Amino acid sequence: MKGITTIIGMVVAFASIFVGVVVLGGEIPDFVNIPSIILVVVPTVASIIAGFPMAILVKIPGHFKVLLGKESNPTEYIDKIVSLAEKARKEGLLAFEKEQVEDQLMAYALRMMVDGLDKFSVKFALEDCINGIKERHMEAISIYDKAAAYAPAFGMCATVVSLVNMLMSLDFADPEAINNLGSNMAAALITTLYGSMLANIFFLPISTKLKILHKKEIMCKTMVCNGLLSILNGDNPRVIKDYLVEQLSTADSAQFREDEKKSSDD
Repeated sequence: MKGITTIIGMVVAFASIFVGVVVLGGEIPDFVNIPSIILVVVPTVASIIAGFPMAILVKIPGHFKVLLGKESNPTEYIDKIVSLAEKARKEGLLAFEKEQVEDQLMAYALRMMVDGLDKFSVKFALEDCINGIKERHMEAISIYDKAAAYAPAFGMCATVVSLVNMLMSLDFADPEAINNLGSNMAAALITTLYGSMLANIFFLPISTKLKILHKKEIMCKTMVCNGLLSILNGDNPRVIKDYLVEQLSTADSAQFREDEKKSSDD
């Protein structure tokens, strides 16, 4: 499962901070302050709600399904496209009418091919779809990028609020107030820690992972576009395969060739 590394990384990051607190002689309860958590989390969430339309916000649960779901595999797309190319060469494009594929973009392209649209119309339609996918992905990613910027800022704001309240109530004639000065200042600084942790352990890793998944999915969608256009052009399946494999990274291309060689040897 592709999202397991994200979860492991977050858990280890949080755990390392708690372990560091203990190792340095601190106590975990001293770092738990509910009002400080509220001062950081609530304004951060509220700012996200204020900055994005509800149509985008309601998709947030789906982002976590993407993080934990199946990752796009370029080699599977290559195998499927080559299989379609071989079928088209033997049976013609009308053979795609009953073809069942999971990828929505590929299914859309096959319907256009069966309907007899020319390659330029198919190309423009697929490129529009890919651009739409990019826009939707960027909207999702921007939520976590903004939240990663808001959280530390509100952490600092909460620190200032706590310090102002502490100084306004400070009475040097009161021995108890002097004795509590250190603990009150520590409580004020905890909000900065909360904002930094929220940004760097939660929001930024999610944003980074979504960006990586975005690049891989767009690469697969581009393969669908290029591969099916090559089929429309009447290219040889072997030529199409070589063309698509060359679009992979050097390491992935080498791995694909090695797996293909092992499969042929077996």
